[in-house]
Amino acid sequence: MPLLMISPTAEALPSEQQIRIEGGQARGLVVRKGQLFCVRDVLGGQPAAMFASVLGNPQLVLSPHHTRVFSNSFMLRLGMRLVTNRRRPIMVLGASAVHLHHDLLMPIVDAGAEVDASGSELHRNDVASAFRNIGVMPSKLADPVNLFLRIDVGMDGALTPQGASSLAGDTVVFRVLADLAVVVSAPHADSQLWSRAQPGPIDLFLRNHVSDIPN
Repeated sequence: MPLLMISPTAEALPSEQQIRIEGGQARGLVVRKGQLFCVRDVLGGQPAAMFASVLGNPQLVLSPHHTRVFSNSFMLRLGMRLVTNRRRPIMVLGASAVHLHHDLLMPIVDAGAEVDASGSELHRNDVASAFRNIGVMPSKLADPVNLFLRIDVGMDGALTPQGASSLAGDTVVFRVLADLAVVVSAPHADSQLWSRAQPGPIDLFLRNHVSDIPN
């Protein structure tokens, strides 16, 4: 089972946590190797943009590009390992409903990003602030892994956005393979990728045992 792909740690794991990210905001957590990191779309139809950096080594960040190369796939599937820009596995997708899709292709604008008059992103303000709030600052902010966002790829290579795949209460679970700082944003809708009048909330859970994963 993907959730059990690493040996249990002999050390005591930190306390379990739960936080809510309001729509349009970003928040972060420190997660430890062996923990279960759960992301839930509370109301449905809200993608979650996930960033991560290895604790103690800000040069190592979660990289969708290297994850695609490492796994030879542009789709994030059950049991697939997410890796850093040095191809070091840091998470494995351990639970995801069959109707859910997750995107490794599109560099969506995250919560709080500022844009210039042409619509080009200037900087990722809220995500950077969320990292600083947990005492971490990666050397760079790579593109996020877009949970609950479906992008289809045609035979000719064309990318066709299909909107958010999640229903109310849908949850994905990752087994954490390294000590990490993780930031998740609940971004405003991108008119080219999905529609939503207002961004919805995302819940994050940290659990230490499979039996404690929220239903």
